[in-house]
Amino acid sequence: MHDLIVGHAGVNNESSLAFVLSSLVWIVLRHVSENQLSKLNAVIELDLQQQINVNLDAQQHALARRYSSFFWQQVYLKHIPSIAQYVSQYTSQKYISVLFPIFVISIIFPINWFVALILLITLPIVPIFMILVGHGAANLHRKHFISLERLGGLFVDRLKALTLLTTFDQHEVESKRLAKASDLVNRQTMRVVSLAFLSSTVLDFFATISMALVAVYIGFSLLGELSIGPDITFHNGLYLLLVTPLLFAELKTLGRLYHQKSEAEAAVEAMLPVIKSNPKFSLINASDSKRWGAKPMTFNDTRWHSFAISVPSIKAESLDLNGQDSVLLTGRSGAGKSVLLDALMGLRQATHQLPGTVVLISQKPTILPSSVRENLSMGQDIPDSQLWLMLEQVQLSKKIKSLPLGIDTLMGENPILSGGEAQRLNLARALLQPSDVILLDEPTAHLTEQQHDTLALLIHQLTQNKTRIWASHKPLPSSWFNRRWLIENGEIFQGDTLC
Repeated sequence: MHDLIVGHAGVNNESSLAFVLSSLVWIVLRHVSENQLSKLNAVIELDLQQQINVNLDAQQHALARRYSSFFWQQVYLKHIPSIAQYVSQYTSQKYISVLFPIFVISIIFPINWFVALILLITLPIVPIFMILVGHGAANLHRKHFISLERLGGLFVDRLKALTLLTTFDQHEVESKRLAKASDLVNRQTMRVVSLAFLSSTVLDFFATISMALVAVYIGFSLLGELSIGPDITFHNGLYLLLVTPLLFAELKTLGRLYHQKSEAEAAVEAMLPVIKSNPKFSLINASDSKRWGAKPMTFNDTRWHSFAISVPSIKAESLDLNGQDSVLLTGRSGAGKSVLLDALMGLRQATHQLPGTVVLISQKPTILPSSVRENLSMGQDIPDSQLWLMLEQVQLSKKIKSLPLGIDTLMGENPILSGGEAQRLNLARALLQPSDVILLDEPTAHLTEQQHDTLALLIHQLTQNKTRIWASHKPLPSSWFNRRWLIENGEIFQGDTLC
């Protein structure tokens, strides 16, 4: 440009060829960079998904039921990509944003130390304001994630209860509630977007001010109005004007990616409980094995077994359990009854778990969208006669026979079963499994008193020959149990025989 404007020379072929070649190299490197970035994102996302899947496989229902279905959608569709983008883009951009300005200033300093000084003075202002804005952005992202999850959970709950809403004519009331929640989320979304625009605007403003100071200095120096620093020629002035924006280019990219940091921090906070490792624990530890000998403990033994258990939220110095014991587990709501049952089954981190095959019957029965047969057999090869016998025992055979395809009727996403019928199907499935112990986590919690009495009696009759631990808030006859465990203030107390 200096030769064309000042020297009135023609276009240099060698320079033109070098320019074309360097442009092609830049395009190739950019393509390779984008390709590697895409691969790295895929690797990180796959790794996070595998970690969550391993924990889901280990903890199963104990982990899945702690969170809403919308939360799990957010994990796979929002949180995992946010973390992957942060790791693959933002973390590397941080180093580039620090090293590249040093590189640019080291090039500018030998040409004109005064321009380098101007840039050194104005440069720190940009990251300072980015940090100030970023703290507010992280807090807003966290609140936004929580609001989205609550809105999604509210919407899913209303969809599940559509029949009930129709019965009681509550469509208008719930529509207003959803609209109000949606407006709240919309306002929070706009706050997040506004803050993102503010971050970019602040960065662009100070970058523009810095470049304007350099441009004014070069312009007045060329006109002879300023004589500060080294003499500036047209060649040097144009070169400085073209190089100066590169000082802020990577910082601008960092500012554009800064929202990824806020999203990733909120995503990590939400995902941390479901991504922590959950190691397996056996019933006897090293110290216990000396006391009990090498023979593993089973509930077919006639002697009592004592063991201590510790879960993150509850503990017990010792608990006694024997084959065919019937234990009533009590405690106020939220004391940790479900946590203890999950731990004994091996679905939560704890010092001990029950031996043998254990089956858990929870408050909300899980009905698969497959056929009744598959819901009962769970992949086992069980004869139809045995399935029908079990359905007869749980007083569900008439209902299944009335279905269009009988035992081969698909349950679908919305099974045509009442709450009590679904729990009976859940009970039949549990009894068909070759289990030593049955854990009952308030299986009648969401049923009416009449349904509770009927189903509780049925469970008692069909599980008398098994070791069972039954957690319940609703009254149960004391004659059904020979032991009682009480959870209070994070500790399990063992009671004497009840009957």
